[in-house]
Amino acid sequence: MKKLVYSGVLKFLAVILFIASIVCGVLIVTDGFVTYSAEEYEVYTFENDFSESSFVSYQLHRPENIIYSVYQSIYYEQYDHFNSGNPKTFLSENRETIEQRLKDEFSFITQDDKIDYYVKWNDLILTNCNVKSAEELQQGEFYLYAERDKNGTTRSGNFSNRDYFPLTEHVVNYDTESSIAVGCSIKQEVIDEYREIWERQEKIVLNTFSQASICVLAALISLIYLLCVCGKNKDGEYRTMWVDNIWAEVHLAFIVGSGLLAAAACICVLEEYMYREIPNHFVYTIIGGSAGIASLMIISSLLSIIRNIKCRRLLETSLVLQILRLILRILKWGFGIIGKTVKWILGQCKAFWSAIFRMLSKKTGIILISLLLLYTVVMYVFGIGTPFSPIWLILAILTFIFACFVVAFRAKDLDEIKKGVSEVRNGNVAYKIPELKSDDMKAMAVNINDIAKGLDESVSAKVKAERLKTELITNVSHDLKTPITSIINYTELLSKMAELPEEAQDYVSVIAKKSDRLKKLTQDLFDISKVQSGNDDVVLEKLDVALLIDQALGEHDNEIQESGLPFCVNAPKELYISADGRKMSRVVSNLISNILKYSMKNTRVFITALEKNGTVIMEFKNISAYPLDLDVEEITQRFVRGDESRTTEGNGLGLAIAKSYTEICNGTFEIVTDGDLFKAILKFRKFVL
Repeated sequence: MKKLVYSGVLKFLAVILFIASIVCGVLIVTDGFVTYSAEEYEVYTFENDFSESSFVSYQLHRPENIIYSVYQSIYYEQYDHFNSGNPKTFLSENRETIEQRLKDEFSFITQDDKIDYYVKWNDLILTNCNVKSAEELQQGEFYLYAERDKNGTTRSGNFSNRDYFPLTEHVVNYDTESSIAVGCSIKQEVIDEYREIWERQEKIVLNTFSQASICVLAALISLIYLLCVCGKNKDGEYRTMWVDNIWAEVHLAFIVGSGLLAAAACICVLEEYMYREIPNHFVYTIIGGSAGIASLMIISSLLSIIRNIKCRRLLETSLVLQILRLILRILKWGFGIIGKTVKWILGQCKAFWSAIFRMLSKKTGIILISLLLLYTVVMYVFGIGTPFSPIWLILAILTFIFACFVVAFRAKDLDEIKKGVSEVRNGNVAYKIPELKSDDMKAMAVNINDIAKGLDESVSAKVKAERLKTELITNVSHDLKTPITSIINYTELLSKMAELPEEAQDYVSVIAKKSDRLKKLTQDLFDISKVQSGNDDVVLEKLDVALLIDQALGEHDNEIQESGLPFCVNAPKELYISADGRKMSRVVSNLISNILKYSMKNTRVFITALEKNGTVIMEFKNISAYPLDLDVEEITQRFVRGDESRTTEGNGLGLAIAKSYTEICNGTFEIVTDGDLFKAILKFRKFVL
């Protein structure tokens, strides 16, 4: 189905349908226009009924229009357009002229046999029918009666008066004395003739509109289909044609120009047809051909623009956009140069002021103020307005140079002090500031040297104490291994003696249990002492995080089953880190042991591993059975336990060892607590070949 929709044949047929629909629609409208005769033209103008037609209104208002136009023409002949004349004077001066012109104008209507009229202007009666008064003409199917006297204007009629002003009322602007009566009716044979014309034209217009609407709908459907599928082939790939390489503005010119030229050609041909009666087939040929060529040009150019938009080539094929892009590049380049220039100027100003401030910071306050004050006084008093101003000006400049020399010389001492403070801050507490020449700077340097000496002695004492403590723990742990091993071995021998009393066997069991705990504590102390003293070897290798967690869970499988804690593990495969396998196995094992010892019963344990922005994150979460009121920084210290009552087994070294091993493997170890939620977070960089 997709191949059919995007096939070239269907696209070609859609183009043909679009052009044919446009041509047929234009020819249908043209045929409706040509069907009108010159005499019948615009009898029907979309009225709902013949009584509303402009023909009826125009014919009935003809006498009234003549009266008003006669008054108006004479008035503008006699008076300035901007100055109003007196209506009474106007009537007295122009009565004969008005009568004569009314006779002349109504003589033309007499020759027209479409209406019957009766007009009475004062004593002058003008009519083309055998009636005695204007009221008698109210018997026709369509009539108009209007009478104006001293009591005002009376009007009546049986037609829809569309947009016509009661002109007899406006005669008062020129004449306030005359009485006017106008009666007019359309002859019945004329009504029948033009009603038939109106109905025929209405039918033609409605048929033309309905048929043209069908053509427009067909063209619209074809256009929508072409807009949707153009630019894609049957495989769904975006493709362009050779015509798409033409500038988009040329296509737009073709679209607008073709439409305007076709419209102009159609209008010209129809005008020629109306006034010169050229053959119908010539009209259809020119209009149909113009519509076909214009629609072909428009659809081709429009589809080319749409294809370029879909293929994201509009910028490349648009001359205006290319020019705008070039202008933007020039502006960007210009603004870049301006920006760099301004930035360089600001940088130079900043460097200048920084140099000034650095120079000012190296000055002793009293000397600086004195020298600058002396310089200012010399410049103001002796350098301006004196006969020897050049000499004093040179003297002032020399004074300023001398001040700068003194400031620079004194700044050397401050530089030495700044260097000494920087060395001490960076940990070089053995650094000594050399002896300075300035007395105030010298006292400051001595104080800083004393502070550095005190820090050096304090750090040395602390390092020595820490080293002795670590050596003590290491040596004691090492010395305890032999007796503990002996106790364990002899306990094992005693437990195998068959003749040993039952009470003694209980004692042996307790000794064995406590000796195993003592052995583990000694080993943990030995391990953490080695790590913190820097004597432990680290072998980095590629580790699978999921496998590391599974192995640790397997080692503690019996304990997990006995605890009844459900472990929810989410660790994706093929997630690798670089670490020491033996030490990381100990870390994960310690964390699981910590969870088994301190988790609340009937709660879930979550172990997750994920990769985020090149970092592998392992999280171990459980609900603590004891209140977590310890500082998270303290809980990873040696011998600190979550159970402060120390009723559970443990020596407080598990998390300390886990933290130390994680850090020597280039990872980070973090403890987070939220109420009773305990979370251990390990972070390593993802292993990448």
